[in-house]
Amino acid sequence: MRKSRLSQKKQLRLIEHFVAGTTARCAADLVG
Repeated sequence: MRKSRLSQKKQLRLIEHFVAGTTARCAADLVG
């Protein structure tokens, strides 16, 4: 198995981006 340090960082960033996008979408829905 390869060292998955990069993929782990990428995964964290992806999750961060996804959470931020979801929050923004929810906020937009609430605002209307």
